[in-house]
This record gives sequence, C-alpha cells and structure tokens, in this order.
Amino acid sequence: MARLLIANCFTDELAGDSARLPQAHLQTAAASSHLLLWFAHDGDLVVLPVEPEPELLAYVTDMTGTDASTLRLLVPPPGTTGTELLTGERLGNPQFREELRKTLDGRPVDTVLALTPDAAVASLARFLGAEQAVPGYGFVSQGGGTLVNSKAVFRAVAAGAGVPLPEGAVCTNRQDAEDAIMELLDAGHPVMLKRDYACGGLGNEILTPVPGVEPVGAGRILQVRDRAAVREYLQDRWLWLTNEGHHPAVVERYFPDSRAIFVEFLIDDHGAVFSQQGEMLSAPVANAQVIPSPQLEAGPLAVLVTAGARLCESLRSLGYRGFFCADAIVTGDGDVRFTEYNGRITGSTHIYTVIGGQIVGPDYAKDRVLVEYCGWPVPSFAAAAERLAESGLAYDRETRTGVVIVKAYSHADGTIRYCAVAEDLAAAARIRDRVESLFA
Repeated sequence: MARLLIANCFTDELAGDSARLPQAHLQTAAASSHLLLWFAHDGDLVVLPVEPEPELLAYVTDMTGTDASTLRLLVPPPGTTGTELLTGERLGNPQFREELRKTLDGRPVDTVLALTPDAAVASLARFLGAEQAVPGYGFVSQGGGTLVNSKAVFRAVAAGAGVPLPEGAVCTNRQDAEDAIMELLDAGHPVMLKRDYACGGLGNEILTPVPGVEPVGAGRILQVRDRAAVREYLQDRWLWLTNEGHHPAVVERYFPDSRAIFVEFLIDDHGAVFSQQGEMLSAPVANAQVIPSPQLEAGPLAVLVTAGARLCESLRSLGYRGFFCADAIVTGDGDVRFTEYNGRITGSTHIYTVIGGQIVGPDYAKDRVLVEYCGWPVPSFAAAAERLAESGLAYDRETRTGVVIVKAYSHADGTIRYCAVAEDLAAAARIRDRVESLFA
C-alpha cells in the first residue's frame, strides 16, 4: 500500500486564470506548497510543483523523524503557466502519470492527501484506480472544492445553518453591490469588500464613512462621502473584486477592534471532530497567528465550536470530507460573527497537528503557545537554520521551547516564516525580538 501526497497549494478552481496572477503571488504559492512535507511519512510519494531545497527537506524530516531517503519526490513537467502551481494540466500530464504509475510498481494507493481537494486530484486518483483513497471522492470529483472555499457560497451555507454572520450580501452586479454598501454606510458602519477567492486579507478592501478606521484584515481602506463616491469606487474596482467578472463580490459589515479567530475540524463519515482554535494577527493583512489563542473567553469559544460544527454538518451532508477551517471575528462586546470557511489543509493545520501535536507533544496546549511570525528577512533557508542553531534559539526538545522554521524560503520577498514555541505570549515576543535581530 502507498500514500500519495499532492502539494496543490493554489488550484485552477481557486486561482481562475493563473496567467493573470502576479509573479510574486506564484512564487509565494510555490513556497507554501512545501508545507505538505510536514505530513510526510516514511515511504510516501510526494508530488510537488518544484523541487524543495535540500536544506528544507533535511530540516523538516529531521524535525518529524521521517527518513528522507525513503521519500519519492515527483515534479510534473511545467505547464503553460510555468512551474509554480500544481495545476490540473500538470497533474494530467501523460508523462508524469506514467512516471507515477511506474514508481508505484503495482502498489495500490490507499491514502491520497492533498493540500486542496479538487477535481484534478480526483482525476489523478481515478487514473490510478484509487478513487476510494480520496476523502469525499464523489463530491471532490464534481468540483466540490470550489464550494468549500468560496466566500460567497459560505454566506449561503452559514445563513442556512443558522450561523451568525456580519450583515451584508453576495452581489453579482454593481447596482446590488452599491445598494448593499450604502445600506451599511448609511447606518454608520464601515464596509468590508471581498473577492470570492483570496487569502490572508489580500482580496479585501474597506470603505468607511468616517476617518480613523484601521484597515485590519484588508489591503487598503478608502473614505467615501456619498453614493456617488461608492459608484465611482465600484466602476474602478468591480473587475478586480469579481476576478474579471467570473465570481460574485461579497459585501459585509466591518467591525473595527474585533479579533480574528479560527476554529479547525476534521470531517469524516461519522461527523466532525474539533481540532484546535487560534487567532490571526494582522498589520494590516495577516502577519502572525497564535495557537491556541490564550485570551479567548469560554463564552465566545463555545459559540465558535458549536456554530462551526453546524457548518461542518452542512458540508458533511453534501459529501465533503477532510480538514475544515471556519474563520470568525469576536467583537469588542463578545459577539461572534463568522466570516468565511476553507475546506483544505490551511497554513495553520501543520502547526498544531505536527509541530504542536507531534513535536512539542500531544498536551502542548496546556502549557505552551505556538506563535507563527511571517516575513523574517533572511539570506537563505540554510543561513536562517544555521544562525538559529548558533544563537541557541532553535527548538529544544528538552525544554520544549524555541524556534521552528515552518515554511520554505520565499523568493518573492526573501523571507521565511517561523514558529516560536513558548510558555506564553510574552515569552514568544521575546523570542521574536531575538530572532529578528540575527540578521539586522
């Protein structure tokens, strides 16, 4: 039997026309795809868009105890849009498929683990006669991955399940969007506008009727005075908001001074199991996450878990199986409003399941906090790992504290992401200050 891992970080279904994506976005996606290495076991076949740096592979497998020499890493030939994305075109390449079949050497595939469940993954499994190895194969094979990663579909599913939402609407034309925006602005509320498929706040913008609103979770903020200003904004940004008219735009009330919390579950044939919760920090878009959030009160957490479970049940009844993350905000007065969901392995999953649950220990959440920081400028992955070891900041299995590099080096901006494992947030901040002085 064999396990097949597929590092499709940003798929055709979610990216739309990848030829329109900025090169920096593509490079970031390539680096993000390598987080799947954290899930690799001895003997796995791992399909990647590009070869990982040897230093990254050695580092991750040393941390997890996986024998890197037993892994088979496969990279399909480039597609028409290059090598950064593991597109359906590349997964369907006949030369790659025959190489994969030969590598399996008659072994049946009993597990397919993909970063994103999509139709291209289902097609590859069907070619291998391994449909049963894909969780929720029927749902995924018919494009279900788009439904469980759509901000627009999310609002319909959440409303139908009785899950609390920010006031707002899903809009397929500019007039409806204008009316929805004005309804919120006239009530004195700032408005968040969202592209259907985007992550980390990079597809969000805020319109506000008053100055002084901080754009947390959005790329930019604009003050608009009246309907004419809103109409002008939509004329300028409508194609961007709708991905050239391919997807609807989401309009929702923006809550200043709220906290961004996520809850993750694992959905199988029997139901959904709560996995972990955490908090996203933004400045203005996502730049850190804390797992678990140490300041989340019991009341909001109970709402997050119970309402998140209702979302899971709605999707489970449709046929979705696998990792699931629901994002929400907790307002200043403790109200919970859900904002989107993601049916895939997220940028948080490997941190709490592998780094937390396996490396730090299954009870890590009782006395440790995991804080991932983004954007540490370094000369290279190897230089960062070496400097951490020399400084005594690298993760220590005896003290169960220190720094774990969690992501490949990003050639888009020359940075890496790292996770500070500490007793509390204050201790994690002290580790961060030391880390970010290493190459100052």
